[in-house]
Amino acid sequence: MDLGYTAEEEAFRHEVRSWLESNLPAAWRQDGKGRYRDEEDTDLQRDWQRKLHEGGWLKLGWPTEVGGRGATPVMQAIYQEEMARVGAPGILGRLGVTLLAPTLAGLGSQWQKDTYVEKILSGELIFCQGFSEPDAGSDLAGLRTRAEKRDGKWMLSGQKTWSSGAHYSDKSFLLARTDASAEPHRGIGFFLVDMHQPGVEVRRIKQMTGGGEFCEIFLSGAEVDERDLVGLPGDGWKIAMTVFGFERGGLAQAARFERAVDDLAALARDRGAGGDPATRQKIAQARIEAHVFRLIGLRNLTRAQHGHAPGPEASVTKLYWSEMDKRLQEAAIGAEGMYGALAPDSPFAVEDGRWQYGWMWAQAETIYAGSSEIQRNIIAERVLGLPRGR
Repeated sequence: MDLGYTAEEEAFRHEVRSWLESNLPAAWRQDGKGRYRDEEDTDLQRDWQRKLHEGGWLKLGWPTEVGGRGATPVMQAIYQEEMARVGAPGILGRLGVTLLAPTLAGLGSQWQKDTYVEKILSGELIFCQGFSEPDAGSDLAGLRTRAEKRDGKWMLSGQKTWSSGAHYSDKSFLLARTDASAEPHRGIGFFLVDMHQPGVEVRRIKQMTGGGEFCEIFLSGAEVDERDLVGLPGDGWKIAMTVFGFERGGLAQAARFERAVDDLAALARDRGAGGDPATRQKIAQARIEAHVFRLIGLRNLTRAQHGHAPGPEASVTKLYWSEMDKRLQEAAIGAEGMYGALAPDSPFAVEDGRWQYGWMWAQAETIYAGSSEIQRNIIAERVLGLPRGR
């Protein structure tokens, strides 16, 4: 495991910091309070995405032959860490930028590359993801949304759920079954679907946080041109696996947790809980776990730097941070004392309800992107080599 950075990497960090100082307005910097609320400023996020695109940062890890910088995994991690350090806002088209654009650059037709990639990166086109279904979340191969070829077009019918940002998206990259008689992982197509057409209905799902950024998509004869099918009609599963390969954790997340532990310690002092031995022990444990998470990130980064693709051991990372965050948020609610029982939108809530929102989100973290139970099964079977349970 490499614990240090080369002179070239430190020079790159300075470059990122200098650019942020010149281009990130002070009013756009998050204060670390979490942004767990749904009322996010989509105009701000779109403007920030445009700035990043113009600065060349959204193609940082792309090969130079397609206009990227060819940055190493370590440089990409440094970039993400510096973004987290200054509290830069998120971008509106995150899923399109991180998952779809590189997939189209590698597997899309020339028309798809020319039509979509730069518009996705600039924020001109916002894409949501249409993979999960009510009965096909963790078991994605069980999806039932149908795609039937009629008069040269694909007609899609079915339901998708947990589609983040579908209510403001222009298009969706979506999986649908093109051959009902094929084996579960076959006969699936990967489609680019216009979200503004008849036959597409979006319903926001009310969450216990009060927000509704997760949505359901109902398809009833939605049309997709043949040119908006990525690859062949049965290539969807293979392409989806490519998409998943672009999902990465990293040092940015480690920086976020380290910052959260600092805030937890400050909260305990401010609320007079710093002298309580149980509270102090929880804060110390959170500090240790955040440091261990950074070391896990450095180990993964070292492997990536040496050309090793992410494998099933990535489940260790997901399991670790999601369970760790639950404990951290619970410690914060405890440090608030009786104020921890208040609703986050109460005028008496501590720090504008930041920790209550965080606690509610933490309950979902051990479910989405693969539940803790699934991660443990993967670790047991594919990392430790244990036999499958009956």
